Amino acid sequence: MKNVLFTICLAAICFMTADAQIKTPSPSQMCKVEQALGLTTVSLEYSRPNVKGRELFVEVEAWDKMWRTGANGSTKITFGADASIGGQKVKKGKYAIYSIPNKENWTVMLTSDLTMGGNVDKYDTAKEVARFTTKTMDSPYFFETLTFDFSDITNDGADLNLMWGDYMISMPISLGTDEQVMAKIETTLAGVSTSDYYTAGNYYFENGKDLNKALEYVQKATSGDKAKFWQVYKEAQILAALGKYKDALMASQRSMDLAKAADYKPYIKRNEDFIKKYAAKGK
Repeated sequence: MKNVLFTICLAAICFMTADAQIKTPSPSQMCKVEQALGLTTVSLEYSRPNVKGRELFVEVEAWDKMWRTGANGSTKITFGADASIGGQKVKKGKYAIYSIPNKENWTVMLTSDLTMGGNVDKYDTAKEVARFTTKTMDSPYFFETLTFDFSDITNDGADLNLMWGDYMISMPISLGTDEQVMAKIETTLAGVSTSDYYTAGNYYFENGKDLNKALEYVQKATSGDKAKFWQVYKEAQILAALGKYKDALMASQRSMDLAKAADYKPYIKRNEDFIKKYAAKGK
């Protein structure tokens, strides 16, 4: 009986001890940022220290000393496809970001070692996959909390920016999207659907490539009796860009007829405006 009572008391004490534990917020909160870029995604995981009135890289971290570029564990970046950052090529995968802050230029390194955290004295250059420098800039305003973001996003990539206090650096990321799309177009168009021809022609047109090739692809999409009004409108745009205004007006009229049949007013209006714009040139 004594053993039973002892066991019950011990369990009660353990329960009360566990229930009495106090949880407090982490001084440097975890954050994950993910951005769709080109045909893939790039994500970042990091802990966000605050300035707390300290002088950066004097009272907290240090100029010209290696830094984990965040707090707690390593700051990690994941590329969903082969890419380049700071002009250095990196393979698809996850890497830790380390840096050496300097008042003029920062040195940024990517390493395959994801476990090092703040033990920078254990940094192994043999595991380094990229190293580059980037200019130290003034941040647009004061950032109390360490912040990474993506800006100037294009089809090919973006700038990854780090802001903390009054400081900022920018790291250009490129994904070779144009080369990937062009290679895909050239290798898969034989026997493809009309929507693929339209996608290829639209890409050529929107990215300032060969207009005659753009017209060739789009017209393969619009040549049948199942053409869509938006496809035929794109054909009209390309014809106008080539200076073939009479043909462009005919294509626009066809697009408008198809849009009316579908009762889709935005494209009816687009074609009305298009015809007004090029009517004089198509005579």
